[in-house]
Amino acid sequence: QFSSPSVSIHLPAPSLAGADPATMRSSSVPLALGLLLVASKSLLFAVPAAAPRSVSAALRSQEGINAAASHSSFDCTATSLATTAAFALAAAALASRRSVTTAGRQSKIVRQARGGDAKGALVVIAGPPAAGKGTQCEKIKEKYGFVHISTGDILRENVKSGTELGVKAKSYMDSGALVPSELIVDLVKDRLQKDDVKEKGCLLDGFPRAPDQAQAMADAGIKVDKMLLIEVPDETLVERGCGRRLDPETGEIYHMKFKPPPEDIVDRLVHRSDDQEEAIRSRLKIYHEQIDGITPFFKDELYKLDGTSKPDEVFELVTKGLADL
Repeated sequence: QFSSPSVSIHLPAPSLAGADPATMRSSSVPLALGLLLVASKSLLFAVPAAAPRSVSAALRSQEGINAAASHSSFDCTATSLATTAAFALAAAALASRRSVTTAGRQSKIVRQARGGDAKGALVVIAGPPAAGKGTQCEKIKEKYGFVHISTGDILRENVKSGTELGVKAKSYMDSGALVPSELIVDLVKDRLQKDDVKEKGCLLDGFPRAPDQAQAMADAGIKVDKMLLIEVPDETLVERGCGRRLDPETGEIYHMKFKPPPEDIVDRLVHRSDDQEEAIRSRLKIYHEQIDGITPFFKDELYKLDGTSKPDEVFELVTKGLADL
């Protein structure tokens, strides 16, 4: 018997009546394993195609198994085992195909809920300071064409344009108060309604930053297709941050280990206060407290990836996370 979420197959148990134990040990099991390998290879080639073709490949494998079983060197146990293997693999291929199709349908539903006629995906990217999020954002924009949006950019744009939401935000900013999460969400929601985002999709960078923003986002009906979470150990992040140096003349950022500066400018480089170890650890503590309260809102869309490798290797993980959009 083989069962999957999509397929259930019942096959009779192999008959062992009259079987010689020595023959079973010497021929049935090795031959069954060999037939299993044949069936597996046939189905592996069929998986990328439509599900019915996968089943067809399994049936073709079964015909070959039956023909081989007619030879005197094969016994009923080997044939039955190979039969079960062939149909089990076919069922697995069919279930996998249906799972991908379901994921695609769910993404479409999310986009309809977000903007009615939205075609592009909404992707949230998050990660701790110095995790390489900025580098991955650039690579994602280049490959997928998403509109890159950060809340800082949205705030500045609305304040500069004097929009109704911008005027409200400016009153808080001028008084030195934090802009309320509800207002930030209104600004984000307004930006997501723009034609470029609906058409190309959106990479929402660094938002939500806190659990109350995630809650306000859910209350506003903003649905995401995927949340990418870059994970890097704290000690690695401290090393990355503490080694950074700023060239005050060019604005270029160097790293004493990973991106060494030219020797003739080392003396003028600045070690910024927010790149000191104490400041970095303080920011990481806050980050962990916030992200632990954010991710439960996106548990079905969350995709965690290891950010300790080289940027191109990390981006390979990103593309895997976005493969079902």
